[in-house]
Amino acid sequence: MSTLAQPSDRPSDRPSDRPSTDPRGAVRGALDRMGRNLLGGPGRVPGADIARGIAVLGMFTAHVGVTSDDIDTFEGWLGLAHGRSSILFATVAGLSLALFTGGSRPFTGEAMRTARGRILVRAVLLLALVAVLDLLGGRVLLILGFYAAYFVLALPFLRLPPARLASIAVLVAVVGPFLVYYGPEALARAGLRAPHDGSGAATDFLLTGHYPALVWMAYVLAGLAVGRCDLRSPTLRLGLVAGGFGLAALCSVASAVLVADAGGIEAIDRLFAMTRSELLATPPAWSDPWPPLAGLYLEGPHDDTMFEALGSGGFALGVLGLCLLVGVRGDTDGAGAGAGAGARQLARRVVLVVTAPLAAVGALALTVYSVQIFVLWWWTRSGVDLLTSPTNGPLAVMVLGALAGATLWRALFGRGPLERLFGWVARQAFPSPERAPDQAEGAVPDPASGSALRTPPDRRSS
Repeated sequence: MSTLAQPSDRPSDRPSDRPSTDPRGAVRGALDRMGRNLLGGPGRVPGADIARGIAVLGMFTAHVGVTSDDIDTFEGWLGLAHGRSSILFATVAGLSLALFTGGSRPFTGEAMRTARGRILVRAVLLLALVAVLDLLGGRVLLILGFYAAYFVLALPFLRLPPARLASIAVLVAVVGPFLVYYGPEALARAGLRAPHDGSGAATDFLLTGHYPALVWMAYVLAGLAVGRCDLRSPTLRLGLVAGGFGLAALCSVASAVLVADAGGIEAIDRLFAMTRSELLATPPAWSDPWPPLAGLYLEGPHDDTMFEALGSGGFALGVLGLCLLVGVRGDTDGAGAGAGAGARQLARRVVLVVTAPLAAVGALALTVYSVQIFVLWWWTRSGVDLLTSPTNGPLAVMVLGALAGATLWRALFGRGPLERLFGWVARQAFPSPERAPDQAEGAVPDPASGSALRTPPDRRSS
């Protein structure tokens, strides 16, 4: 079964791992172990790690980067991280859930029950971690609690085939935005209070929060559908690239046309300001004008509309497809024989080595993200607010530091400290059943951060 297996912590029988009295042999053995750690073992899917690493660094960019809307500039390219980085992470989370529960051949019986139990344990641990990070009082919107909710909500879908998962994901992406757009308004006009920031956890996680599950589960389910397919298939990878980026372009064009027909973004915002309950001094009645349907034509970061769900979701699938193409293992995915096949395998190994730092960030995503929050808090206490930096210097330092630190840690120790802790607790709570394969602890998604539609100005989003 395909899993995102982490390097084993148990002693290896490989000759290079045995104690050697020859200093050169000991050095060679240590280098071999470091190389295997960086590649994550034969069962790891490097493309998933690379995609997760891009998502994590994209969130760094959204938090501390200087960006713009001008795509002709470097800052404009950095601006692509807004919204899309957290959506990519949610999509890879769904892929990781699939790999954690058997990949293209889902677990059954006791093995699946054990995997589900471990997912629940990790959800609880995520809630505990986000509680600690939130105590720091940083201005970055934390998504960890919402990720915990996504894991729980995904449990009933783990046995579904990919076609059905994809259909449900599309349904959520089409219907969910209407519920998220008009649902809180209906609650307000009925005299009910729409909770925010966890004060009403279920409603917040599903409908009114920064990452409402009624929209964001579309990304998780899409990733789950991909993970239930054969990731070794070139057709799948190329289909994700062409279909994902094609869908993103189509949604962008359609949104632009509809917004222009509605008078432009400024006109939509004016109507929104005159009809949205939370922006009015007194709650409107049922018969008063409702927020304009044109608000659902937008596709900006965290607008949570159909065009963003399908467009940015497609963009995430396209990036994932590219990463799966880049992350092909030369030793397991190469076909044929002779010099041509050998050259292809060598090229693939070179690509894996070059992308190893990015994959390391992805493999240690939970640890890297948590350290990022701590660093931002520490510098703020020192009187330096990195979220308002006028240059991209702090971003460069954080990105290079994350790449170097994650690469060194993974080479020396394999799994990250938080990843290792979460895996150990989950295994203790739900030991592996007899005669069932031990689930790959590194496969469960490692959460990250982002923000939501119309976030408060004092909180930085991804």
